[in-house]
Amino acid sequence: MLAAAWPLFQVSLPGCLPLALVGAAASGTPGAEAISGGEGRGFVHGAQWWGLYAASTALMLICYAGILRQQLARSLGRRPGVLDSLRDSVATLLPTCGVVLLVSAAALAGAALLLLPGFAALAWFYFAWVAQLEEGLGPVAALRRSVTLVRGRFLAVAGVLGVMLCVVLVFVLLAGILLGVVMDLAGPAAQTGHAGLSFSRWLMAALLALPIVYAGAVNVAAWRIAVRSMPPG
Repeated sequence: MLAAAWPLFQVSLPGCLPLALVGAAASGTPGAEAISGGEGRGFVHGAQWWGLYAASTALMLICYAGILRQQLARSLGRRPGVLDSLRDSVATLLPTCGVVLLVSAAALAGAALLLLPGFAALAWFYFAWVAQLEEGLGPVAALRRSVTLVRGRFLAVAGVLGVMLCVVLVFVLLAGILLGVVMDLAGPAAQTGHAGLSFSRWLMAALLALPIVYAGAVNVAAWRIAVRSMPPG
């Protein structure tokens, strides 16, 4: 699965990289704004911050869904426009939110008991978002489709997911270290000023864009392999 994802990553990178950059920047915006406003991290925020959080999350999901749509089309030899992928992602935003919320709830419920059940939930629902985008399924139907595809290959999917989570974690840690070094060199004014925080947010987004695109390619490549190996009917 990981090997099959590499050619897809290469051909989809030019179209997906801007989406990954904007999506990663959007995901970090609420936290950066809370820190710049002196609120820190947590759940005690004003209505304006929660509005920003909702808008940033919607933009992030639209961008990430656009990446998956680009890669799904590229895996079949098609070359859709980036704007077309974004338009389709906007049209399916609510079902996308449903899939993400259900998967997140299952993973958090499992992680509240032990980390292993949460990881298992992520593995069982690994194909849910792709199923919703590719086959036009609703949130619950997409979850069922994912379970059907994962059944019989759970260990393989869990192995791929585990490798990807470890790679992303290491990459995030290294990116954080690099960002810390850059901000230290920039001085205290850059660390606390609005321009400095904006720069750090976009720098982190640029560092995370590549693993985001590759993770999407792995998901799509694994989906294609799983669908092809399903018996007819």
